[in-house]
Amino acid sequence: MKKNLLFFGLALSFIGASGQSMALVNPVAQVIGDATTLTGAGEMVAEWPVTNISNSSISLKCSRTVISAVAGTSNYFCWGVCFGETTNISLVSQTILPSDTNHTFYAHYKPLGNPGETLINYCFFNTTNPSDQACQTVSFCYESTCPMEVTEQNATKFELVGSNPLKGLSFINYQMPLGVTEGQLFITNMQGELVKKSNVRGHSGSILLNAQDYATGVYQFTLITSKGKETIRIVVE
Repeated sequence: MKKNLLFFGLALSFIGASGQSMALVNPVAQVIGDATTLTGAGEMVAEWPVTNISNSSISLKCSRTVISAVAGTSNYFCWGVCFGETTNISLVSQTILPSDTNHTFYAHYKPLGNPGETLINYCFFNTTNPSDQACQTVSFCYESTCPMEVTEQNATKFELVGSNPLKGLSFINYQMPLGVTEGQLFITNMQGELVKKSNVRGHSGSILLNAQDYATGVYQFTLITSKGKETIRIVVE
């Protein structure tokens, strides 16, 4: 018997490869600020939760790579605890239970009065399998014009995160074109019969899938927006 798809209350965004055990929840791509928007400590902050999408507990560490930095600025990050400005890999790991979410990541940037854009990449990796990781690059833009990549703004992305054939829990990641925040998801079987129709809201996010909700077969998941459509074919065994 088919069950309804579960949609997270918050939109999720994910970066990673097939078999990935963790997912980043609404990872921040850019933080824009000026002297009036800094925290009391003179900082700009990016934060997002990390969810375990596997069926087993995972132990994750966080790493930081400064791609480019404005001279005279500084930065540090917190993962469970906060680390010094010279720490690039967290000294401790965080254990996340299956389907649980960790809310202890914070990226702190101190412009110290220096305008411009600093780019920093943060990766969360499985301590038992470092290739199992999810990463996000953040643009800290202080008192400057730092446009996001045009191709990213105008792109439509619709992709499965996890194994295909679908096994256990997985997600479909979506990103709508610039200016589009609503679409419709159509799920059909290979006979062309409509299995499910749902509204999808938010410029980017993801849809939670559970293999147990579907009978064995091949399904087409199609996201339709005012600027086109994208389709994924998923096998359920």
